[in-house]
Amino acid sequence: MPTKCVTKHKSQGQTPVSGTKGNVLFLTLTPIAAIAITYFSVPFLTKLESGMLEQLPYVPYLVILSVIALGGFFGKHRVTFISVILGLAYLITHNVVSAPGLANANLLLNLVSILLPLNIAVVSGLKELQLFSIKSLILISAVFSQVLVCSWVTQNYPQEIGNIVLFTPEAISSLLPQSISLATLIAFLLGFILLIRLIIKNGTVFEYSFTGAFISVFFFFQAGIQTPADAIFMVTASLIMAWGLLHNSYLIAYIDELTELPGRRAMTEEMSHLRGLYAIAMLDIDHFKKFNDTYGHDVGDQVLRMVAGKIGKIGGNGKAFRYGGEEFAIIFPGKGSKAAFSYLSNLRETIDHSSLILRNQDRPSKKPDKMPPKKIPWQEVHVTISIGIADSSEDLINTDEIMKAADDALYRSKEKGRNRISQYSTKDYSPEFEAVDEEV
Repeated sequence: MPTKCVTKHKSQGQTPVSGTKGNVLFLTLTPIAAIAITYFSVPFLTKLESGMLEQLPYVPYLVILSVIALGGFFGKHRVTFISVILGLAYLITHNVVSAPGLANANLLLNLVSILLPLNIAVVSGLKELQLFSIKSLILISAVFSQVLVCSWVTQNYPQEIGNIVLFTPEAISSLLPQSISLATLIAFLLGFILLIRLIIKNGTVFEYSFTGAFISVFFFFQAGIQTPADAIFMVTASLIMAWGLLHNSYLIAYIDELTELPGRRAMTEEMSHLRGLYAIAMLDIDHFKKFNDTYGHDVGDQVLRMVAGKIGKIGGNGKAFRYGGEEFAIIFPGKGSKAAFSYLSNLRETIDHSSLILRNQDRPSKKPDKMPPKKIPWQEVHVTISIGIADSSEDLINTDEIMKAADDALYRSKEKGRNRISQYSTKDYSPEFEAVDEEV
């Protein structure tokens, strides 16, 4: 019985998410590793020369300014705004709070430790903003207004605000670090929950980098203000966001956003390392232009994602790429055409036997009180692929010629009826079956 791939068809496209999705494990472990390295390096800070220790508090300013510039350069202004917020918080905790004659400095410090995580979480959840816009001006005004309000209330209502901000029940006071109040802990927990929801909803590089920076900021306060440790945790928070910017740019350059397969540039890079025996297969979705014209580009994108998902699981150490449009490529290092054939044959059959279920566009998301007249709730369609393959055992000079030979074999598959595999030269590696040439 054919395998069915059920996909809901929406009449309107989703709002684009700022940022690119990557490998979840890598996106999770990289910030954790950075924070862990920072945490375990803290004891070694005491061994630094006194001159270096005196200069250490100024390092975060340099790093934060660099990340602000990077955020502006890449047009990712959530990074810019969060870096400004971090810089402002660091300035207050290291300069304003320690200023001579400042009353209620500890209260102001605790207000900063409450507002900073909430601000990071809120800005992380915003859509990307233009740097010079009304919304950006409102955001910056809101941040500086918080600073003014905190300064005013600590000077005029220290007792009332202190009873709220500094309150920690005796039962849990021994469980908390001395520098973390209950209100601060609650603020971090709320911010962390919001960031986790953003990771689940969007899952782009930036959600992970913001969460990593957020956790590093927690250790910034946990370490105690104006200690060598707090400076390096602030540096780590900024560097994690810089990593997010650079990794997102790498994914844009090398990973196809729609299918999440490596793109043509990544394929070119991979081909430059090929040596010895290898095979290159070129794949094309049959009648894709007609499919797009019939069902629209949204459904066409669903087809590309479905096919790409199956191509990406090719096996046999094959490395899949989206070459462009409806065309894909697979490189088999260490294998010739014959060795790669069984994997390509399984792939062709899997896609041939897979169905795409298009839901009716008018189907409501919730069951209505009164059922409308019956309509066809879904329509089932499927696509096939044609494949051409060539390998380095042929009388070909370089990877470009082998890829062109695979492309020639692909067009021979199409000329012979599609939904088949052809090898460059004279022999077809296609099982004996009636050629399928369905109109979709």
